[in-house]
Formats: sequence, structure tokens, C-alpha cells
Amino acid sequence: MGRAVNLFVSITRSPEETEKAGEVLGRALEIGDVVLLIGELGAGKTAFSRGVARGLGVRDRVTSPTFVLVRNYQGSKELVHADLYRLGDGALFDLQMLELGMPDVVTVIEWGDRAAGSFEYLRPLTIRFIPQNNPDVRVLRYEGDPDAWSLRLSRAGLEIRTLDWPLPEN
Repeated sequence: MGRAVNLFVSITRSPEETEKAGEVLGRALEIGDVVLLIGELGAGKTAFSRGVARGLGVRDRVTSPTFVLVRNYQGSKELVHADLYRLGDGALFDLQMLELGMPDVVTVIEWGDRAAGSFEYLRPLTIRFIPQNNPDVRVLRYEGDPDAWSLRLSRAGLEIRTLDWPLPEN
């Protein structure tokens, strides 16, 4: 099993573009995939998750599962969408009970850093939402095992910008 590395950076300039980036990723996801979303409040994690759901063929309205922890959606592939914000750091919980990381669904977890170690064996894709001074600009840094993700993400048509590119002016 490979190590997670920085794969590339994507820049979106509106919530709609962030949602579209999620949709493109959603079309590339396969059953058993786990995507961890990491970023501050208001960083665009839920907008991205809505896009992932649309890319998976979900027609239901996708909302943040902050207060219920987990929501399930049926599309061409089942999506389990979780938000671990309320669990806090160090909270003890059984991931199996939350249906996270199950082999027959696609799992997207907001505040994924709160349980990241629990998913290493599944070679998750981690997306970090890096804060900018301009609230509409989102820098998304994709991290993961290159053997598991590089080719799939490239085939999905995600706009790939190497980490050498300058970040947008704020």
C-alpha cells in the first residue's frame, strides 16, 4: 500500500465552481471509495459534497448532515455523506455503526481529519480546503495514494494544476 502524497491543486472561484469540481470527482468515484474533506467552517465542503452526489446520480436535495452525523443517498451508486464536526477531537465512536467506509457504498466525510487514521487502510482521497482572503476563492489540495488516484482523477477531467503554480491573488 502506498503513502498519501500531494497529487494536485484545484482552484474554484465560486460556490458553483466548487460544486462542479465535486460533480466531476463524483463521476470518477467507485464503490468502496472514501473521500475525506478537511477545512474550516464555510470552506465549501458541503457544496463540494452536493456536487459529488450529483456526479453519483443522486437526485435528492443534499444537505449538511451536521446534526444527524450521517445521511444516505441513492444514485447510480449509494452515497454515505457524514459530517464529524459535532464529534470533536478525540471523540470515541464506532465507524461501522455510522456505516462509514463500507465496501458497498461511496463515503464522503466532512471534517474527515477527525477520523482520518481510521481510513488509512482504504487509501482515501483527502481534499483540503485551504483558506484564502477572498471568500469566493477556494484552493482544494487533493492528497492520496498516487497508485490509487492519479490516473482516475486525470481521466475524470479534473483541472490539474501542479503545486508549483502560484495561488490566486487575494
